Amino acid sequence: MLVFASSIGFATFIENDYGTMAAKSLIFNSWWLELCLLLLCAIFVYNIFQYNLYKIRKLPTLFLHLSFIFIIIGSGITRYIGKDGVMRIREGGMNNQFISSSLFLDFKIHDNKKEYSSQKKLLLSSVSNNQFSIPINFEDIKINIEYLDFIHDPIDNVVYNEIAGRDVLEFIIPASSGGMQSEYISRHNTKKINGLNVSFESEFKSDFEIYQNTKGFYFKSKYDVEYMNMENQLKGVLFKNKQHPLNHKVLYTVNGKNMVFKSHTPDALINQISNGIKNDDSKSDLLKLKLTVEEVDTIISLYGNKGLISPKTYFYFNNFFFSFSYGSKNYSLPFAIFLKDFQLERYPGSDSPSSFASEIEVIDGQKKIDYRIFMNNVLNYRGYRFFQSSYDKDEKGTILSVNKDRWGTIVTYAGYLSLLISVLSLIIYRFSRINLLSKQINNRT
Repeated sequence: MLVFASSIGFATFIENDYGTMAAKSLIFNSWWLELCLLLLCAIFVYNIFQYNLYKIRKLPTLFLHLSFIFIIIGSGITRYIGKDGVMRIREGGMNNQFISSSLFLDFKIHDNKKEYSSQKKLLLSSVSNNQFSIPINFEDIKINIEYLDFIHDPIDNVVYNEIAGRDVLEFIIPASSGGMQSEYISRHNTKKINGLNVSFESEFKSDFEIYQNTKGFYFKSKYDVEYMNMENQLKGVLFKNKQHPLNHKVLYTVNGKNMVFKSHTPDALINQISNGIKNDDSKSDLLKLKLTVEEVDTIISLYGNKGLISPKTYFYFNNFFFSFSYGSKNYSLPFAIFLKDFQLERYPGSDSPSSFASEIEVIDGQKKIDYRIFMNNVLNYRGYRFFQSSYDKDEKGTILSVNKDRWGTIVTYAGYLSLLISVLSLIIYRFSRINLLSKQINNRT
C-alpha cells in the first residue's frame, strides 16, 4: 500500500511537469503498478478467509474488503475492455463514430498478390522507454519494424554539417498560438510554409519557387505578391510568374499568407527537436521507425497525436508496397447522434462561458430520442456514455467525450456501494466497534 500510494503521488508531479502521456507510460500503465494492484487484491481476498470476515460480527470489515476488491477488478475491466474517445458534431450534422483516446501504429504490406495488415497500441513519451520491435514473416521474407525515436511537439533545428549539409533558408511566419515562429527549407526540397507550397530549387512546381544565382536569391510566384519593406515602410505589388529578388527584412504577402525571409545558412541540416519539456496534446508528435526488409533498411517519419486520424504514408520499398500511420482510430457506434442545437451561456459582462449544452437526437433505426447533454447530465444509451466535454471555436459544434465500459462501471459502482454499506454499518451495526465502545462507556457510567 505504501508503494502504491507513493507511486500515485509521484505520478501527479510527472503529469504536471511532462504531461499525461508521460505519467501513463511511466506509472499509471506500468506492469509493476498493475502487479501492485493485483497483490493488494490478493491480500484483501486472503484476509477475508484468514480472519473469518464472513462471520456475522465482522460484516462491516467484510464489506470494506469487498469494496476494494470490486474497485480493483472494475478498474482492470475498464483498462482492458473499455473504450473511450471524443466525438465531434456540427450543428445540423450527424455522426456515428468517435475517435479513440489511445494511439495506434497502423501498417499494411502487400506485393499485389497477398496482403498483411496489423496495428499496435502505443503509449509513447519523451521520458519513458519506448523501445519496441515488430518482426513479420511475409511470403518467407523477413520484415522488421523497429522503434527509432520519438519527439513530442517537434520543431525544426538547424545544425552545421560540412559533409552532408545543404543551403538552408529561414522564414518567419505567424504562429498559430500567437507571436512568430521560424520555418526552414533546404535546397532541392519543397515544404508547406504558412499554408503555401514553397520550393527551393526543386524539380516540383509550387506556389512560391525560390532560386539562387550569383547575385543572390530570387523567386517566382503563381500569385501576385504584396510586399512591405520593414525598414522604410515602402509598399508595392510584385506580379506573378516573374522573377523578383528575395530580400531580407521584407514582409511578403502571398495569397493572403505572410512571411519574412530572415537568413541563409550554408552547409546545414534540418533536424527535429522537442519544443519544451511538457507535451502539448494539441500538437502532433513525431515517431521515427526503422523498416528492415531482407537486411535492407530505411527510416520512416510519422506525425500524429491523440484525437487525430493521421493520413497514411504510402511508399514502395524493396519490392513491397507499404502504408503506415500513427494516431487515433475511429470506432463506430450502433446508432447515430444528430446535433440540433449547441447552446453556450456566458457570465454577465464577460466572455467567459458559464455553461454549455447540446440539444441532440439519438437515431437508432426507426427509434428517435431527444436528449439534452450538459455538465453532470450524461447520456447513457446502449452501454455508451456521452459527456459534454468542449465545443468548436465558432460555437457551431459540440465535442462529446464517449465512454463504453458497462461492466467496468457496474463492478466499480458495486465497490462504491460496498464501501458505503461498510461505513453505514460501522455506525448502526450492533457488533461494530463504535457500538461496543458506546456500551462499555454506558456500563461504566
